[in-house]
Amino acid sequence: MNKDINEILEYLKTVFLTIFIAAIVVAIMVVDLRINVGKKKSVDYHIKELTNIRLSLDELFYLEKQNPNDFMINLKIAFLYEVLKDSQNAQIHYEKALSKSNDNPFALYKAAMFYASQKQYHDAITYISLIPEQGNKKYYELKARFYSKLGKEFLEDEDFPNSIKVYKMSLKYAKNTNADLEKKVKKDYAHAYNEFAEKFINEDDPQHAILMLENALEVFPDPYAMYKLGLIYQNVNDVKALHFIENAYNIKPEIVNIEIYNKLLNKLIERYRAEGEYSKSRFYGLKSDNFKRKIINSNIFEGDIEIQDLKIFTHRKFIIGKKQYFAMFDIKNNSNYPLDNLFIKLIIHPQGGEKSESELKVISRSNPIAEGKTSYGIEIPINSSKLDSISKYAEIQILARKDVRSPWTMIDYLTVSFTK
Repeated sequence: MNKDINEILEYLKTVFLTIFIAAIVVAIMVVDLRINVGKKKSVDYHIKELTNIRLSLDELFYLEKQNPNDFMINLKIAFLYEVLKDSQNAQIHYEKALSKSNDNPFALYKAAMFYASQKQYHDAITYISLIPEQGNKKYYELKARFYSKLGKEFLEDEDFPNSIKVYKMSLKYAKNTNADLEKKVKKDYAHAYNEFAEKFINEDDPQHAILMLENALEVFPDPYAMYKLGLIYQNVNDVKALHFIENAYNIKPEIVNIEIYNKLLNKLIERYRAEGEYSKSRFYGLKSDNFKRKIINSNIFEGDIEIQDLKIFTHRKFIIGKKQYFAMFDIKNNSNYPLDNLFIKLIIHPQGGEKSESELKVISRSNPIAEGKTSYGIEIPINSSKLDSISKYAEIQILARKDVRSPWTMIDYLTVSFTK
């Protein structure tokens, strides 16, 4: 009897061990499959897209035979060849489209854009010049977009004078279109001046660099041009340098080096104090105090904030409701001033799953954290559609900022387990 029982137990033990090993093997295969699928996903997507393009070309060639005079079919074929980076066949079909279109403005525009991308500038300008103007807003838009494209191509060639010249032409046409296009062309035009200035800066020619940057600002209030002017004027005119750096900070604060700005302020404070101009010295002293307060209220500094006891958990809205993921944590204010405005962003990468981002304003003036104090039980809902429900761990980057215009600062990077 005992022998039979022992044999049964030994059999069950063997069966259980076999099932356990099989389960482990299956789990490993599933994880491996998920990883491989993730690696192949982008490659498979591009293969699928290229296959679709080939199928589309076959369809378009059939349509071309049925409609031999339809130039739009050739334009579509040419575009698909551009996508395939087959410029030779693209050119053939742009020329076919032009021969059928009787100088249709759109066909001329598409061909001109193609030749510009191929650095065949003479042909590109020849075709765009054939588009009549006659006060037609649509034609102005085509020319504005073309000359903007041409300006970009010249910029890539580091042909700065020609880039600026054609951006000026682009702006002439864009002014007769719409505000959005005009603004875009102005930004690109200013950027060309900016790049030209960079060349002179590298050649240690500040005089010409200043001229290019001032030209950029006449076109568009570009913060990069302002900041570069401020840096150049540091060694020439402190007041001008401060003016340009302040203007750049007001538009795009993250590009400004705070130490440089403070150094300028302190230099002016000491200079006017030494010259006996105490009112000016006090003026820049107040400016320095105000700026420091603005910096403190806008930026996160190393060690200011400590995230404690972070975990991911789930719960349902109702008994049978959809499961929702949350991150819960405590925030300790390690700074020497109250924290009354704070945004937190979580970049979550679950094991084997897709990255997701969640952002929330967690501290406001109605619930500030005093210096040295902790706020407990803060919750941020997580985009659960991208989370992997079978993952046990997730890597999380935690970023913070105090103002919507301030740059994000990473304050922690950790791995946490899911609480199901």
